[in-house]
Amino acid sequence: MHACIRKFVSDAAGRAQAAPTRRSGLRTTTTELAGAGQMTDAADATSMATVARVPHSSLHLSKPTWWLESRFHFSFADYWDPARENFGVLRVLNDDLVKAGAGFGAHPHRDAEIFSYVVAGQLSHADSMGNKEALPRGCVQYMSAGTGVVHSEMNEGSETCRFLQLWITPDRRGHKPQYGSSVYDKADRHNRLLQILGGTGASPAWPKTAKPQSIHLHQDANVFVSESDPLTRFELSLGPKRQAYMVCIEGDLSANNVKLDTRDGARITGSSDSGPSPLILTAGPSGAHFLIVEMEKSASR
Repeated sequence: MHACIRKFVSDAAGRAQAAPTRRSGLRTTTTELAGAGQMTDAADATSMATVARVPHSSLHLSKPTWWLESRFHFSFADYWDPARENFGVLRVLNDDLVKAGAGFGAHPHRDAEIFSYVVAGQLSHADSMGNKEALPRGCVQYMSAGTGVVHSEMNEGSETCRFLQLWITPDRRGHKPQYGSSVYDKADRHNRLLQILGGTGASPAWPKTAKPQSIHLHQDANVFVSESDPLTRFELSLGPKRQAYMVCIEGDLSANNVKLDTRDGARITGSSDSGPSPLILTAGPSGAHFLIVEMEKSASR
């Protein structure tokens, strides 16, 4: 396994000067939630984890400018849906397409754990802590905004860049800002679960898992990715009082017999607060590239 992890830490308090927001606009209400209630038809519904599919067709599609196309899994910018404000500590999951030579100019953040997973092309990051780098497919860029930081995300390459950006609510406000990145090869995630971010709690003891020195979030959450061949099977389980959100990035797969197509999401909850809830993942005929955020179960969502 080849994994190169870089971290840079700097105090950016007071340096998050005014800058254009990443996306801005008035909030509007929508109740689009088609298909989010589809549940697993596993034979033993009392013990298996419950899987609620979020079809890609139900995601909010945003095209605010010529260079950007985004799909929002949760309320963001000018899109607001009270049924899709968050899933536990997962607050934002955007599937972005950014055309070459464009991107998000310098803008501020604070009190958010933000990371991007590059799917295609190259994503360039620069921030007020002095960090600057461009990373290709399968790599991770992470920033703990803490007391305040300014950064930019640009596509300085020659092809469209696709990346997933996720925001996780930190365990408290006022952390010292930091930046980190991880560089991986396909072999690191091929037919296994690669943990790309860890958290403040223990990571699940799942089989076929690679756990390098992953970046640590200021929250009890763990993030895994896999790029699996057709019919590759993972026999996992959610621990007591745990939940997960999954995205099928490319290809297709089934989760407890619920089929997920490209760009579909899934809300996964345990069936018991006292014991494990099995979760069986099987890559489809075209294989599957997917991401899982495992976290503490939320009382409200």
